[in-house]
Amino acid sequence: MEDFTGAYLARKNDIFALPRNQNHAVAIFHLGGIAIECRLKAMLLKYHRITKLGFKVSDSEKSKRIGDAMYDNPILNPGHNLLKAIEDMPVLNAAALSDSYFFGHLENIRRPLGLSNPDYINLRYIPDTQQAISAWQDSFNYINQWLQQNNRIIL
Repeated sequence: MEDFTGAYLARKNDIFALPRNQNHAVAIFHLGGIAIECRLKAMLLKYHRITKLGFKVSDSEKSKRIGDAMYDNPILNPGHNLLKAIEDMPVLNAAALSDSYFFGHLENIRRPLGLSNPDYINLRYIPDTQQAISAWQDSFNYINQWLQQNNRIIL
């Protein structure tokens, strides 16, 4: 079974271990996106009170969150789709929609080199970038803090 919380913490530590005075931006963007992905998947499990995320309906547990719009529906692994992970937690999604900055920062995590460039997963095929880390770091911090502050609404 995947340990999304453990993976989140490990990837978060990885990005802070990389020296900022060298060109590790691609690795930082890639690992940071994976960290947020793992955090969201851990929250998805907790939100729906399930223990695993399957890629097929037959492999998925049904939501046990009584009163939720997704109650008794299979909860699929959102893969690398950060927006889907949030949408699959309707209460958290509503909170995100009411925050005028959240989705802009999430987009910086998803596509740190801009909309016309690869997402955080496919950055692994980019040899390097001159993109500054500071704006991405602000977005990473914002999303992490926002998820921490809103963790209580998934309980």
